[in-house]
Parts: sequence; structure tokens; C-alpha cells
Amino acid sequence: MNNQSQNTSFIFLDLGQNGQCLLSVPAFVAENARVYQVEFDKWLQSSTEHDYWVTAPDGTKALCFDGAEAFAAWLNQYVLPDSEVKAQRIPTLYF
Repeated sequence: MNNQSQNTSFIFLDLGQNGQCLLSVPAFVAENARVYQVEFDKWLQSSTEHDYWVTAPDGTKALCFDGAEAFAAWLNQYVLPDSEVKAQRIPTLYF
């Protein structure tokens, strides 16, 4: 385990109409957040290895997912499988 993964940092996610959220991640993930976002987007669009695809009554397929939870789960499975520090969504209060 390298020491980089032990330093925690944050990623601020803009989820469009679904608001914003904060992810706690190892520092090296935060430093390369855009790279990981691109990799996640490619995986999400092309992969059949996830349950985020839904089929409408007319047979068309669409993605249905919570962006923050899905991104954190992907990071934990594919980028941080051996890391003691995992990606997690930070609960926030909105006034």
C-alpha cells in the first residue's frame, strides 16, 4: 500500500439538475479526478457489467443511476480495490 492512498481529499461533483455533492477520496484520486471521470463515463456507457441499464416498456435501454453513488462504487471497485481509504459520499445539509 502506498502512502498516497492514505491522504484523504475531496471531489465536488456537480450533478446538474440533481444538485451537487461531495466525495471523500484518497488524494491521488482527487488529483486525477477528471481522468477517472472520463474512465467512469466510458465504462458506464459501454459496459454490461453493471445494473445501471434499465429497459423501458418499448424495449429501449436507458441509464438510471445516482451519479455520486455510482461514481464512488466504481472508484472503490476498479481504482481502489486494495486501498484502506475508500471513496464515499459525504452527507450534506441544505438550507
